[in-house]
Amino acid sequence: MRKIRNLESASSSITEGEPICAGHALGFPLQSALGFSSIENITLDVFRCICDVYATASAQPLEVAVRFAEDQLGAVDGPLLVARVTALMRALRHERGTGFSYLSVGCRHVSPDELTITGLLKSARTGDRLAFESGIALALNNGQITEWTRLAVRCLADAQLQHTEPRADQTAEFECQTVQALYLH
Repeated sequence: MRKIRNLESASSSITEGEPICAGHALGFPLQSALGFSSIENITLDVFRCICDVYATASAQPLEVAVRFAEDQLGAVDGPLLVARVTALMRALRHERGTGFSYLSVGCRHVSPDELTITGLLKSARTGDRLAFESGIALALNNGQITEWTRLAVRCLADAQLQHTEPRADQTAEFECQTVQALYLH
């Protein structure tokens, strides 16, 4: 069984001789550089596990996701977060016209699709309607937009809010961040 590391405590520097991961090789940003909160890091790793479930047709990543979420959030909120992430993934798979890029669990980098979903969830948590609608369009990659994805995002964002410590500078800090983007075909 894979062990998931706490991403906030991971070092952001690559040491000599350490293998370069795909996220680093493609120039994807580091989570630490994006200022992800603890719940965003937890959600991202759970999301990656759920992506693995669909990519491998194995139940093992689901078990990893549930155990990790329970360790981080408790026996009640952990499985609820996994269920909310799964509901969002099902909505995306139904409404999105293309595949989804994700990195492996525990990777310190963030793919463009993962960053889109994280930004979309943040816009839902902060009540930024314009960013929310733009994020929906971006996340669905001009796919079939219905209420399914909107509802799944709002429900997951609500679950995240219970584990978010409000900061006065959080929204302004997020708006000032820039991220290098790469087009993958």
